[in-house]
Amino acid sequence: MEGGALNARGFFLLAATLAALLIAAGCGSSGGGDDEVTVQTGSLSKAEFIEKADSICKAARTEFLAKYTSFIQAHKSEIGQGDKQKEEALFGEVVESVLAPNIEKQIKQISQLGAPESYASEAAVFLNILQDRLDEASANPAGLTATPFPFKKAEDAAKKAGMAVCGESFS
Repeated sequence: MEGGALNARGFFLLAATLAALLIAAGCGSSGGGDDEVTVQTGSLSKAEFIEKADSICKAARTEFLAKYTSFIQAHKSEIGQGDKQKEEALFGEVVESVLAPNIEKQIKQISQLGAPESYASEAAVFLNILQDRLDEASANPAGLTATPFPFKKAEDAAKKAGMAVCGESFS
């Protein structure tokens, strides 16, 4: 019984850490690497662009939560066993197989919406900060646990650009 309690506690500790990551995963990416994200311009108004971007962020968060929950369920027997290396490997796998594709998809979708020319640079600032943080996370997944808000700069940039839902997706 006591061992079961430790396993459950370990599971919940890892789940809480990964949940912080998941909450941080609010908005998206174009494809990884050190490439700068370019926001395409088009005929949308600023308000229309923001509405569509926020919708993308909301859908991505929902998708991320579902995939994250599924991942945790599939690996719950491996969590909380006291094997730090295995848990770090699982954390890296979450970043690689759940978080990164989610954010990359979002950045790509948002960057292709067709922002008004006068607003494209504001949107690009947010997406580039997000891409940079994703690149850092991919290179060092454990680094995400160094702060309770690993995507704070991206959150702030989204809010500054008027994308409230994208900004809230990170807190």
